[in-house]
Amino acid sequence: MKKLRILTVSHMFPTAKSQRHGIFMCREARHLRRHGIECDFLVGRPWAPWPLPLAGRWRDYGPGNPLAPPEGLRARRVSYLRPPGFGFRRFEGASLAFSAMAEAKRWHRAEPFDAVLGVSMLPDAEAAAIIGAKLGLPVASLAVGSDVMVYPDRMPALWSRLCHTLARVDLPVGVSQSICARLGDTGACRRKPLCVYLGRDGEQFQPASNRAEIRARLGWPAEGMVAVYVGGLVESKGISDLAAACEPLLNQHDDFHLVCVGDGPSRSVLKELSGRIMRNDAVILPGQVAPEEVPRYLQGADFLVLPSHSEGMPQVVLEAMDCGLSVVATRVGGVPEAVIDGRTGLLVEAQDVQQLRSAIERMIVDAPFRTAAGRLGLARAKEVFDPDRNARTFADALWSLSAERKGIDG
Repeated sequence: MKKLRILTVSHMFPTAKSQRHGIFMCREARHLRRHGIECDFLVGRPWAPWPLPLAGRWRDYGPGNPLAPPEGLRARRVSYLRPPGFGFRRFEGASLAFSAMAEAKRWHRAEPFDAVLGVSMLPDAEAAAIIGAKLGLPVASLAVGSDVMVYPDRMPALWSRLCHTLARVDLPVGVSQSICARLGDTGACRRKPLCVYLGRDGEQFQPASNRAEIRARLGWPAEGMVAVYVGGLVESKGISDLAAACEPLLNQHDDFHLVCVGDGPSRSVLKELSGRIMRNDAVILPGQVAPEEVPRYLQGADFLVLPSHSEGMPQVVLEAMDCGLSVVATRVGGVPEAVIDGRTGLLVEAQDVQQLRSAIERMIVDAPFRTAAGRLGLARAKEVFDPDRNARTFADALWSLSAERKGIDG
């Protein structure tokens, strides 16, 4: 089979300490490979002068936390200047392109690429547009969430950078219809944005064959109701809202348990919640787990809860649906495209603790609804969010992009 080689520029990629970081694009790369697309990754990792590398956050960007490419994928690391502070984001794309250019040229000379793809609009697509222009290659961009839905609203300069980048992109792609609409609102797209729902691992994420056995392996109570959250323990994910909503429910329902998979600064909020509940197993905090372990946590749970303040198209919602779970989530980003309120789960307004509490309680007490919602969600995941079908759409667009450029050049 003829191959189309894509230089994939990304600041998000699995590392030894954070194996889920950017895993979504690695999974998509595997699906694209089935359609003749080969993605090689050029991964930007921030660099800062001494003594910043001595701080915990910056140590994670150093050589002590190397890239950890999933089997079969190739990645090369480049360091770029990114001082701390949100204000630097306006220069980040140019900084990444400046640092990555030499490596991109070397790789392209040795193994020529057919196109360049930026995995987020800011900074990756901006860097990809600069690199693509220098290499004479067409450029595709992927908008994934905060890069379009949050950051440009926080700083007018980033809205300007977003529009400037889109004007240089040949194929804009969004991971949800809501993101594509946002891209269209810029008025800068040279063609209508393409919506592609990114793929998951269908072999790993599927309904549990023996939930009791999975719970025993995880050390969870065999009986009882388990709500699971998977993601970063950060305020933008609504962790404080989750704690406030669940506290009275954990006190009222002795068989209710909250499991939060992940880590981050808001872990302390959940630790404090655990200390206030008079049951040792009421709040379970396993911390970071390897990507291959995540399916077990979903398969062992009764429903997923995701109280995010903003999202693109959260993979964990689709993964939960793949596992036959009903979902409680906020009505943000692409979530309503996946979760049909009252049918496959329950949607609530972001930062509305009372709505969140009521939705979680319904999942606890209404077993027929919870079961039916999980079953309908599984069917919807297979029908609308089939990974291979969506990857084929993405691959066809990339093949067409390459053919268009060759037609122009020829």
